[in-house]
Amino acid sequence: MTRTLFTDRLKVACSAARKAGEMILSANMTNIAFQAKGKSDVITHLDTASERLIRDLIHQSFPSDNFLGEEEGLVEYGDGGTWIVDPIDGTNNLVHGIPGYTISIAYEETAANPVLGVVFSPQTNELFHAAQGSGAFLNGKEIRISSVESIDDAVSIAPPPLRVPSLIPAHLKIYELLCREGGDIRDFGSAALHLCYVAMGRVEAFAEFRLKYHDYAAGKVLVEEAGGCFSSLHSVDHMPYQDILATNKALFPWYTHSIRTLLGEPACNDDSESSSHSY
Repeated sequence: MTRTLFTDRLKVACSAARKAGEMILSANMTNIAFQAKGKSDVITHLDTASERLIRDLIHQSFPSDNFLGEEEGLVEYGDGGTWIVDPIDGTNNLVHGIPGYTISIAYEETAANPVLGVVFSPQTNELFHAAQGSGAFLNGKEIRISSVESIDDAVSIAPPPLRVPSLIPAHLKIYELLCREGGDIRDFGSAALHLCYVAMGRVEAFAEFRLKYHDYAAGKVLVEEAGGCFSSLHSVDHMPYQDILATNKALFPWYTHSIRTLLGEPACNDDSESSSHSY
């Protein structure tokens, strides 16, 4: 894709994310109805409305591009690339009045290889965007991963796998490790937001089991373009992953070695298997 096409798609994606955010912020949240899709997984009418708004705006500008949304699935329009959209990432935050939900929009030309990423946090008015080879930005200003080199000073995000109870014992091993050796642990309720925080250096790492592609496609681009490392928690080298790890560059060897040792897998001692960019 040429730089012009990157720019055109980024403009539309950023505009769509902001308009979806405005719609959500203007909604009446008093006693908002929601339905459970599964454990710790809910949907509201705003999720569907946000997805349709984003899809319509993108389709107007790029009628041959396809669209894969969390709520209504794949809509095929032509021979263009595919947009991957989570219309509200962190709906549980939204329905409980907790800050932290986001709108996540990614674009890929080939399957499982996102090249554009936009994440918008409506409540904080923070718009993150990145394009492959062009860097990562927050509200127009370039962002970079943190330079923290010591795990003692690292802040990690490690949400529990509530939707897959069989993975809780593995998660607790990782959580105990991070409590014992890391600096601090946080969880803000949105995978897309967690990846943005890694990209801009607010935290050093994010690890979570059983994410879906739409949860992290946009955030992956942001982490890579900010100079970070993005990988599976396991010793696999093909996308899309289910269990992901994103870190700053300095601490990637520690996280992969320590976590994979706990999981009984081969450790990685450098960043050779991660996806990252350096400028």
